[in-house]
Amino acid sequence: MWGRSMRRFWRNVHRCCGLGLACFLFVNALSGSVIAFEHELDVWLNPTLFRTPGRGAALEPDRLISVIERQDPRLRVALLPLDARPGESIEVQVERRHDLADGQTKLGFDRLFVDPATGHILGKRQWGEVRFDRVHLLPMMNRLHRSMLLPGQWGRWLLGGIAIAWLGLTLVGVYLTLPAARGVRDKRTARTHRLTSSFWSRWRPAWRMRVGTRGTCSTFELHRATGLWTAAAALLLAFTGMSLNLANEIVKPTVALLSPVTPHPLSALPRLKEFPMAPTLSGSQAVNFAFDALPSQSKIFNPWYMSHIPDLGVYRVAFKEPGFRKNVGSLRYEQLYIDDNSGALRSIYGYNSGSSADRFLIWQYPLHSGKVLGVYGRIGVCLSGLLVALLCAAGVYLYWCRSWRFNL
Repeated sequence: MWGRSMRRFWRNVHRCCGLGLACFLFVNALSGSVIAFEHELDVWLNPTLFRTPGRGAALEPDRLISVIERQDPRLRVALLPLDARPGESIEVQVERRHDLADGQTKLGFDRLFVDPATGHILGKRQWGEVRFDRVHLLPMMNRLHRSMLLPGQWGRWLLGGIAIAWLGLTLVGVYLTLPAARGVRDKRTARTHRLTSSFWSRWRPAWRMRVGTRGTCSTFELHRATGLWTAAAALLLAFTGMSLNLANEIVKPTVALLSPVTPHPLSALPRLKEFPMAPTLSGSQAVNFAFDALPSQSKIFNPWYMSHIPDLGVYRVAFKEPGFRKNVGSLRYEQLYIDDNSGALRSIYGYNSGSSADRFLIWQYPLHSGKVLGVYGRIGVCLSGLLVALLCAAGVYLYWCRSWRFNL
């Protein structure tokens, strides 16, 4: 009796939570499946933004920045990729210059597609803007997946809470598929024995759909089997989703109990009290100083990007290991913060230079996106997202069918 009551309780919890989360999980799962191949789809939709004639090597960082900023005096380059490849453009992050008058028009974009060999601007867009054209479609899907298009931190908090609920929902769902304990009472020994059938032989039907079933029975079996086959992926995606969205609120304080967490330099470095002056150090010099300051085990890393942060008085220069987020297990990077006047190393954040807690946190995004396993991982994440969306649709349809029959 106690066992039946517990199963009934958890079944009701599963049903209520599932119905409450279904819409969010459906949207998040489908958008996650799409952005698993975001870059490839973006290139397919917008070839003129990503393809270049490929004439010559990329310009030096300072020269390239100068050429870009001369084409539109309203902007400054906020982040410049350093990993340009022949025949491909680079996506440069830009922002409005701080010295412009307040009444001047906003840029209306924060990304430029630039030919690194010439500095010619191929196109522009505002990342995450809700616009249903092919230039903005993939960034909008990315923002939808990350924040449900909500402003500020609200989307991050919402999705973090949903990830926690999804974690519990999946565990309860797996529990409900387990075969109920069955036994007989032996009067002579007063012991409870299981029937001759093994646990697995009784659980096996939950993993498959019977041929010929129809109606709510087939929908139930589809929901149950899909949930079991995607349970491991769902638990991983839910946990890493929670880690990414609630890192500061939950994950970092928890992990810090076991290993020190390095404060991120963007929040830890002191801000300049006076209006920042023009740096005496060039971007190319900052890259050279940063490379010299790399940990010895990171000397094989390749330049990734650089940015000047005037409010902190530093250049941020990032390096990544060969095959970064493309080869299996390639996820290491280092960010170095170089004083924009003296060239001194102000701070460093990354995998090799970090603590065990830092490395655990760095693992979360590659696991969530599947990039830790290269293209195979991304295929797995894409398929998992589609199956989770199917799981949500089957669950809602099953509830609707049973409610409709009950009301008759």
